[in-house]
Amino acid sequence: MADRRFTIQADPRGFNAAKTTAPSNAARDDIQSQFPNAGPSSGNAGGAGERRPSQAFFRRLSMSLGSNRKSSMFPTSNQPRPNTYRMEPDNEYRFRPYKLQAKVLEELAEQMKDQAYDPTTVNELVKEISRSVNQLVKNFQLPRYKIVVQAMIVQKYDQILRAGSRCLWDPKTDNMLSVHYETKDMVAVVTVYAVYFE
Repeated sequence: MADRRFTIQADPRGFNAAKTTAPSNAARDDIQSQFPNAGPSSGNAGGAGERRPSQAFFRRLSMSLGSNRKSSMFPTSNQPRPNTYRMEPDNEYRFRPYKLQAKVLEELAEQMKDQAYDPTTVNELVKEISRSVNQLVKNFQLPRYKIVVQAMIVQKYDQILRAGSRCLWDPKTDNMLSVHYETKDMVAVVTVYAVYFE
């Protein structure tokens, strides 16, 4: 950063006034040699329109990066989301588990048919099941619902499997769905949580 020179001048009334002056051209040229893309130095030494080369360099950098960036604080123009001041959904847009249970079971059976338990590939199977069930629930277009899908696959060894969950939510608007499916050597449990976003 360029250093500024301070000169203190004594005022005849007894006050000391500090006055800044711009650094010499030699110091400015040293700074510009460090930033070759910063542009030529301004001929106006100490004027109001003078910019330090580092500011010009970072301004160009931010302008080149800023053309494709979008702020996540504001809604996109193609999907405006005005505040509706609704605290609960309409009755036709509520999450109803009985409407989705058969479809989720079909999707689970489709994904797991002819699959054998393999500990090296079961992670990919769980991810694929979660993605497909999430897309299936999103296709029902429940406005203002946040969907969370949890899938679990375990190998079957005649053991007892118990899975539990606790959630802090509004029981009037939020709900969940749990589906399990068994093959000859594995058990899959898919849980879908639908939480209304006020």
